[in-house]
Amino acid sequence: MQKVTRYIAGQTAMVTIIATLAICLLITLVQSVKFIELIVNKGLPVSEFIRMSLLAAPRYLVFLVPVVVFGATLFTYNRMINDSELVVLRAAGFSRARLSLAGMIVAAVSTLFCYSLTLYLMPATQIELRSIIMQVRSEWGAALLKEGQFTTVGGDTTIYVKERKPNGELVNVFYHNTKDKLTIIAERGAIVDTEEGPRIVVVNGNKQSFKDGRLHVLRFDRSTLDLGMNKQVQKLRWAEPSERYLPDLLFPDMNNADDLDRKDTLIAEGHSRLATPILPMTLSAIALSIIMGGQFSRRGQLKQVLTAIGIMIALYVNHIWLSNMAARLPVLISALYANALLPLAIALYLIIRPRRLKKRGKPAVDTASAAAVQG
Repeated sequence: MQKVTRYIAGQTAMVTIIATLAICLLITLVQSVKFIELIVNKGLPVSEFIRMSLLAAPRYLVFLVPVVVFGATLFTYNRMINDSELVVLRAAGFSRARLSLAGMIVAAVSTLFCYSLTLYLMPATQIELRSIIMQVRSEWGAALLKEGQFTTVGGDTTIYVKERKPNGELVNVFYHNTKDKLTIIAERGAIVDTEEGPRIVVVNGNKQSFKDGRLHVLRFDRSTLDLGMNKQVQKLRWAEPSERYLPDLLFPDMNNADDLDRKDTLIAEGHSRLATPILPMTLSAIALSIIMGGQFSRRGQLKQVLTAIGIMIALYVNHIWLSNMAARLPVLISALYANALLPLAIALYLIIRPRRLKKRGKPAVDTASAAAVQG
């Protein structure tokens, strides 16, 4: 790779990385609101919050990277034009194709990165993220129960623990369920994790229930409180499209009723995973064909920049619309690929084709003056 290509590619890649990290940080702060409830109410440690934020990143990086690469390419080449770097290189004999090669290399690497996200990282991290969220919400006891505080669970259950010892023992447990009209008071208890899910085992207490207009009190030596989500139910939960790998999307299980009902949605998601990673190359090619196609001007390239941004927005919005509508109208799947590949082919053609020089016309001669001269 020539030094010029390495230089331009390095400039574009640096802008891409910095912009991606900055926007990722911003998105992480915005979407962290979803996890605040787990931190405040369920005692989720900060380290686990950071882990969950990292696991959520691949899902939005797939749609963020194409726009960032487009912006980095447009910014880098426009800056080099304003600094007269590209003007000098063009005067030295570099063609548009050779100068555009660096931007397309960065775009190609970004496309490979996006394919790694859509084909592996995104489903893998979504499965892990969903597992953590389900585990935190189901095994809430160890993190949620705060000594000396009343805790409401599910809207109809209230639990109070006077003291929690370092070994996990609970002292003076109070449990009240408004739906079942059941109250349990026990001297001691402990949180245990079973194959069916989390449970609280209480000893030396009594159950109070109100039935038939009478209060019934039953003393017990040992009892179990069933709390949280049943693990078997969690395992049988229908896997969302974002949690599935490409073969599971393109070839749904027709023996599964849920997959059969949402077959078009799964297939559309699979094709979207194949088409979306092409966008970094498509958008970068559009930026290069426009910014390098016009005449360089000392007044700036504002018109070309705005044109490229307008085309990018139209193409990207159309891609999102087609991705959503393809689940309802499978015939639009071919349009999804055409939206990504056709502009790429046109832009590459405009970059590669040799520039035709305009022929200068013969200078116009005043006929009256010519007649006077001849006279």
